[in-house]
Amino acid sequence: MVLWGFIFMNHKGVPKWSEEKYGPNFSMREDTYTAYDIDNPGAREIQHMLLSNVVPEMAGKKYTKLGYMLCNEPHFFTYTDAKKDKLPWASGGVSQFTIEKFKVWLSNKHNNIEALNRLWNTNFNSFKDVTLKIPIDISLKGTPIWYDWASFNMDRVTDWYAFLKSEVTKYDPEAKVHLKIMPNLWTENKRVHGIDLEALTDLSGIIGNDSGADHTYTWGKPHEWQKHYAFEWRELCMGFDFMKSVSPNKINFNSELHYLSTVRSRNLHLDPKFARASFWLAHSYGMTASQIWYWPREADGSISKKALNDKGYAGSNNQQPRVTNEVATTIIDLNSYSEEIMAMQRQRKPLRIFYSKTSAINKNEHMDDLFELYEALNFEGTPLGFVTQNIIKKQDNDNWDVVLVHKTPMVTKDELTAVQNYLDNGGMVIIDEISFKNDEYGNSLNELNEGKGKLIRVNSLAETKEKALTILKEQKLLSEITVYETNAIATKGCIWRVVKNEAGNHVLSVVNVGKSEATLNISLNGHPNIECKDLIKGIEVSSNPTLKPNEVFFVEVTAK
Repeated sequence: MVLWGFIFMNHKGVPKWSEEKYGPNFSMREDTYTAYDIDNPGAREIQHMLLSNVVPEMAGKKYTKLGYMLCNEPHFFTYTDAKKDKLPWASGGVSQFTIEKFKVWLSNKHNNIEALNRLWNTNFNSFKDVTLKIPIDISLKGTPIWYDWASFNMDRVTDWYAFLKSEVTKYDPEAKVHLKIMPNLWTENKRVHGIDLEALTDLSGIIGNDSGADHTYTWGKPHEWQKHYAFEWRELCMGFDFMKSVSPNKINFNSELHYLSTVRSRNLHLDPKFARASFWLAHSYGMTASQIWYWPREADGSISKKALNDKGYAGSNNQQPRVTNEVATTIIDLNSYSEEIMAMQRQRKPLRIFYSKTSAINKNEHMDDLFELYEALNFEGTPLGFVTQNIIKKQDNDNWDVVLVHKTPMVTKDELTAVQNYLDNGGMVIIDEISFKNDEYGNSLNELNEGKGKLIRVNSLAETKEKALTILKEQKLLSEITVYETNAIATKGCIWRVVKNEAGNHVLSVVNVGKSEATLNISLNGHPNIECKDLIKGIEVSSNPTLKPNEVFFVEVTAK
């Protein structure tokens, strides 16, 4: 057995001498996992001193093979809500060092103070005179001031982690870095947290995350997903599809896997089927390694003293031997068919949803709108992906067939140009009537034109879906396997994918994430009679199975 490890960079243990050397405000945001000012020059000095001494000693060791994790759950929320009595979760202010950086950023962005004043409706004499109250109030969302701050916040954080990467690789040239990013910072609507998932995934050598899949809330109001689904799969599926679109050839390391439980999502009587469903779905969507939350045990097996007071201990896998055993058997089964699972991870993604950071920053519910399209297509057996301005520029555009633009009214001129160039080079775009209307500040934009490609304008989500699937059918890009589902809920609940194995036969993977039982009708194009073989049990099973919620169906499909 080969045992590999990774380096966990902890940014909470700020040395006492640092405030005397770098100023009394060097420590800040101490309720987060970076308890100091990343824009204070002392932050770079202290990390240089640390990394230049420890990385040479760690380079090449087995415990660094899974990389250097640059930070645990990074987030830099910097907003407030004047209508509420307290700051939002994990939000806080910034230092004067940050404000000075922001002034330089504004100067580079706007070139002259007159342009900034027109957009901000201010009358500053120079960029040096710019002032802005941080945390910024959410009432400014959708304004040029909000856009500039949220964009800068992402850029400064990305620059910080690029610096840490450069320090690590300076002393360990073979090192791969990653960050334990919470994917819901991308899949949900907020964008003032400083995390640019695309940029940080791109600079990482390993796709890092702590993806979760909530199943049972111990407090709070019901969520929308609970009306239809057995668990919340949005963060898992949509997040992994985005990160895999940015970096298709990197491994995906979930270094704090939160499927079994979080502090809030726990169920002492959790069905072991959920463990199989969530892990199976995650691995088929891109996850290649994980460290499960959580196992607070001492070397002798006893519960750690810290865990005795942990809010998330009760109802976790530490008290669920059946769940823990199901994880083990699921991983064994996944490894038994690793070629097929990896083939699913590497499937070409012919449909790509266009993601604009611009609309995400400016709109209140942009990611809800994108999920609306993603959800509509994710149960059709076709791998989905995303494109951005940079993905279009950096990657081979033949990796996909159609770009879908949905409820994306605001884009930068560079984003518009990237999509126009894609069309000019023969690409195909389906766009609705409300998208690509204004730039990041609300100014009108020129419309897209077909160029040498094909531009299809639609009026509804249903039309987008119908056009996209029709194109795939016409180009013979749909699977030869079809799965028709009937259930008791108002939407499809079975996520399925198909690959071919070494024998040339179809391998079908289905996970029922719906709240109700689902009866499937499986067919193979052109063949009236088929046989389904359960690959885990090695027996023939029905081509019309009824799956319970959280049930996995993994079969080889052949014609009789």
